[in-house]
This record gives sequence, C-alpha cells and structure tokens, in this order.
Amino acid sequence: MLKEIINNKKLDRIKNLKISTNSREQNKGKIFLGIKGKSFNGNDFADKALKNGAKLAILQNSKNYSKKKINVKSTLKLLIKFSQKIRISSNASQVAITGSSGKTSLKELLGQCLQKNYSTTFSKNSFNNKFGLPISLINLKKDTTYGIFEIGMDKKGEIDYLSKIIKPDVGVITNISYAHAKNFKSLLDIAKAKSEIIFNIRKNGTIVLNKDDKFFDFFSNLANKNNLNIISFGKHKNSNIRLSKLKKSTKSYIIYIDVASKTFNFKINNNLLPYLDNILASIAVCKSLNIIDKIKSNFFSNYKIPSGRGNIKKFNVGSKKVNIIDESYNSNPLSLNFSIKKFDNLKVNPNKKFMLLGDMLELGKFSKKLHIEAAKDINKAKFKKLFVYGNYITETFNKIRTQKRGKILKSTNEILNIIKNDLNNGDFLMIKGSNSTGLNQITKQIGSKF
Repeated sequence: MLKEIINNKKLDRIKNLKISTNSREQNKGKIFLGIKGKSFNGNDFADKALKNGAKLAILQNSKNYSKKKINVKSTLKLLIKFSQKIRISSNASQVAITGSSGKTSLKELLGQCLQKNYSTTFSKNSFNNKFGLPISLINLKKDTTYGIFEIGMDKKGEIDYLSKIIKPDVGVITNISYAHAKNFKSLLDIAKAKSEIIFNIRKNGTIVLNKDDKFFDFFSNLANKNNLNIISFGKHKNSNIRLSKLKKSTKSYIIYIDVASKTFNFKINNNLLPYLDNILASIAVCKSLNIIDKIKSNFFSNYKIPSGRGNIKKFNVGSKKVNIIDESYNSNPLSLNFSIKKFDNLKVNPNKKFMLLGDMLELGKFSKKLHIEAAKDINKAKFKKLFVYGNYITETFNKIRTQKRGKILKSTNEILNIIKNDLNNGDFLMIKGSNSTGLNQITKQIGSKF
C-alpha cells in the first residue's frame, strides 16, 4: 500500500513493509518515517534508525541524500494516507474512545482484556493525536479482529479530523469535564467538540455513552439524529449496562452487572474496584461488538494498570520502604477528584498517607477557579500532609486546612528531600499533576536517586 502512495523503486526490494517512527527501537527490516513536529524533526534521527536496522528512511524535505533515504514533501500527510489505506483494507471492528478523562485507562482495560481471546490492536501509551493515532492504525494486521484507539483534542475540530481517519464502528464518550479547557468558553463547548466523533461513526454503528454524565441527553439526541445505536452505562437506574451487586471475597470482588434482561458476573482484583465506570463501559463495548455472551467471568483478570495511572511502586529509601502511587501522567479536575477519592479509600492509616500535587494545566481562564475548587475534595479526604509543586496549585494549597499543609516545593531536589526526610517506613505518597509539570519524569527518576 505504501508503494501506491510513493512511486519509488527503492521500495521494490522490501517485502512485508513495516513502518517505524522511533529511531531508538529495533528497526530491523522496517522503514523509518521521519515525522516533523513543532519541537522535533524526525530527519535528525534517520541515521540512528538505519544503524538500528531500518532498510530505508523516508524524510521530509531533507538535503541529506543517500541510497537508503527517500524524500517527500510531508511525512505526516504520507503517514495519514497510509493509515487510511490500512483502515479501509482492514476487516477489524474499530473502537474509538474520547472524553475528558479515563480514555487511556479504558483503552488499556479493553485492549488488554480482549487480546486474551481475540487478535487485538490497541494504541500504546496516549497515542491519541494527529501523530499518534495514524501510528497506531498502521499496526493493524490482516488478522486483527478488534482495534481499540483513543482520540484526544485540545481544540475544536480535532476529534472530527481524527475520527474521519479511523471511521469507527463503535465510539465511546467517557465523560465531560474541564480538560484542555483553555481553548473553550464553556463546558458545553467542550461537549460539542467531543460530539464530533458521533458524525464519523460508520453507518449503523454504535455510540457508548455515560448515562451519569450531564451531557448524556445532548449526545444521545445527536446520535438519534444520525441513526446510531446507543448503549448507555452508569449508576443511573435506566442505564443499559448497570452494576447491580458487589460481593467481596478475600483478595478480589465479584461484580454483578445487568445487561438488558441478563445479569453477568465477573471477578476483579482489588486494584480495579475504583475503575467501575471503565468496567461498565468495557461491557457496553463488548455488547456493541456482539461478544457479551462469549466473554467469561475472568475477563478482567490480570489487568495491569498503566504506568502513571495509579500503579504502586515500592522504593527502598535508606533503611525504610516507601510506597509511591504514581498518578503523575496527567491531571484535570475530574481525574484529580477520581484520584483523591481512590487514595482516600485506600485501606491505610491516614497518618501514613501523603499527597504531592502539581498544576492542572491547559485550563485557561478557568485555572484559578478550578484549582481553588479542588481544595474542597482534598479537605474531605483523610491523609496527613499535602505537598505541592507548581504555580496554580498554590491556590489549592492556600485553601487546605492548616494542619494538612505540608510544603510548597520548587525543585526536584526538594521533592526527593521530602521523600527522604518527611516520609517514614511504609508511608504512601500519591503523586499527581499534568504531564507538562515534569512530575511524571521526576517520578520515573525516584528509583535511581536512592
């Protein structure tokens, strides 16, 4: 298919064409595609990719000519065209997930659980933009049964653009909150931008909606106008997919879920309990794919929480052991509220629980207000001290009860010092902040610093 887009004889000698955009990975037999973005230029890494085994490098307007390099006007446009051809030729059912929070966690849950029994492709990390989504799509194979992808945005029109590429059979909108709010005037504007996915779902396709979300009626009206099937999930009594009972055993839970007139039960580990909305959404997707009667009670077993999404890391710090709950991948008002509640429900003495919070970024004119409001949820939680790192988060800190205030931190060293000096053996530190605050990278370094 790549040969149909690029008429170049250098491609003739390569069989089983595979694309790579990462020069650091093993590229044996692959074609390296040098993507150019705002802060990076893939052309600069072509030689490294070739050294790592790439057969060819396709570059954008490069003056670095060689027998192993092909020049094109736009590597991004090439990538998108190639991914569209892959999508058109694929018989896999495609699921596209969007929403203000929970996209990656839901994509991981569905992808990990489906791949146990079906050939499943799902986007790695948060590959949900104009670069990541096409890269994920080109990983579809001829025998792929299901493709699970997430679609992100930070302005109007992006979800329309990306969902036109994927043309999903099933769309999911997890929820609506003030995430990436800097380019929007209101929550309704954010909801309208998220609704763009509805118009690009394939004919007779399905939209999965959160019945508990305040914009459910708005989305369902649009879906009805576009003749889509609607499957709802949530706590609402009229949800199509609804939790009916929860039964605790020694190290796990049995959850009973009503699906239309049937009740299904599933065994889940304790770490999945806070993700009940994602479980319900997963069941809704399985129903839309007509496999609900085929999945077994252990469907959600062995799920691994992605790094930075609430996974617990244990570190030796001198003579003591410290538990880091890594929520550092991202933060917005809804996901912060979720993380605080999850931390509050952790069965640990409150005096052994600490929080380190960074800014919630890209909130625009809503930043100060939403950081101040976050203090309400934090003050309700049971924990010992709150530490903060950033600018806007000091607005939160100033509204926290005096006895719960820890310190305002301004450097990596200060963060490492509170782990070393302020935490005792067996303590838990939950770290959360937007990716661009740097907390995610700092958290990754903790293990090597002690």
